[in-house]
Amino acid sequence: MNKEEFRTSEILLDLGVAIPFRPLRFFSKKKEGKNKVVIRRPYMGGLLRIARIYLSIGVTYEELKNYSPDEAMAFMAEHGEKVSELVTCAILRGYFSYLLFHKIVGWFLRWRVHPIFLMEAMIQLQQLTDLTPFWNIIRLAERMNLLQPRLSH
Repeated sequence: MNKEEFRTSEILLDLGVAIPFRPLRFFSKKKEGKNKVVIRRPYMGGLLRIARIYLSIGVTYEELKNYSPDEAMAFMAEHGEKVSELVTCAILRGYFSYLLFHKIVGWFLRWRVHPIFLMEAMIQLQQLTDLTPFWNIIRLAERMNLLQPRLSH
C-alpha cells in the first residue's frame, strides 16, 4: 500500500465507514437517508476480537477479493453469522457495550443489511486495520539493548 492509500485509509478509519440498512417500517414512512450504521476504527481489544473471528473463518483476504458472485454467496451462506459478528465488533467498540448488545446488533445486521455490504465491510476492516506500525515498534524494542550505555554528543 503506498502512502496516499495509507493516508486515505487512516482518514476513513477516523471518520468511519457508513453501512446502509433497510429501515424498520411499522406505520410510518420515514426518509431513507438516515438509515446508516457507522463503523469506526476499533480499539486494541476489538482488534483482537476481530482477529479471532477472522482466523476462525479460515479464508484469506486474497481469496475473498477474487471470489465470483456465486462463491461469495456460498461464503455468506456458510459464514454469514461470523461476518455479522465481525462487523458488530467494529460497531460496538467498547468492552461492556459489546458484551451487552453484540447478539442484538449481529441479528439486526443479518436481517437488515444487504450481504454485499456486510462482506465489503469485512473486507474493508481486514484491509484497513493494518498493524505494521505495531510490528515496527516490536522490532525496534527487540533490537534495543537496555544494558548498553547511551552515549550522547
